[in-house]
Amino acid sequence: MFMKNCGSCEDMGPGAFPVDEVHKISVLDIRLANADRHAGNILVQRDGEGGEIVLIPIDHGYCLPENVSLLVFSFLPYILFSIAYDAILSDSLFHFEYETAFEDCTFDWLYWPQAHQPYSSDTIDYIKSLDAEQDIELLKFHGWDLPVDCARTFSISTMLLKKGAERGLTPFAIGSIMCRETLKKESVIEHIIREAEEAVLP
Repeated sequence: MFMKNCGSCEDMGPGAFPVDEVHKISVLDIRLANADRHAGNILVQRDGEGGEIVLIPIDHGYCLPENVSLLVFSFLPYILFSIAYDAILSDSLFHFEYETAFEDCTFDWLYWPQAHQPYSSDTIDYIKSLDAEQDIELLKFHGWDLPVDCARTFSISTMLLKKGAERGLTPFAIGSIMCRETLKKESVIEHIIREAEEAVLP
C-alpha cells in the first residue's frame, strides 16, 4: 500500500522529528524485535509547507526472529528485568558470542536525541495496556497462526517494554538492552536468555 510522503528519514536530520512520533516507532520496534529499522524505512509525511511531521514505519519483513526455546522462555520472567535493569544502570554489557533471536536487532532511532526523552504518560498508559497473549490470539482469529518461536520472541519483547516503561526507562535504555554495540559484543537480552538456558538445562 502506497503512503503519501515527502521522503524518508534518511533525507533529513532527526532534529525535526516530533518526540511522540519517534517514540511510537520505538514501541513498535521493541515489541517486534525489529532487525531492520534503518532511517530509510521510516517515511516522512508533512501536512503542507511547514506542517506537522508524521513518521510512517514501513518494511517489516525482518521482525519477530526465532530461536528461543520453550524451557528458557518459561524461566525468563523470574530473571528478565532485574538483570537487564542493573546492567543498563551500571553500563555493563557482555562479551560472549551466542546465537539468539535478538542478535540482529537494529534500531536507528536509538541514536536520535528523542530516544533519550522519557515516554509520555499517554504512551506509558498504552504500553501498560499491551497484552502479548491477547494479540497473538487476535492474529490467530484473523487467520495468522504465529509460529511458536516468533510468539515467544514477541512475548519476551513485550515483557521487556512493559517492565522498562514501568521503571521509567527511556526508549534508548530499553533499546540498548536489545541491541548489540558491536557484532561481537553480546546484548543484554542475549545474555539474559543465555543465563536462563544455563539455569534450566542440564
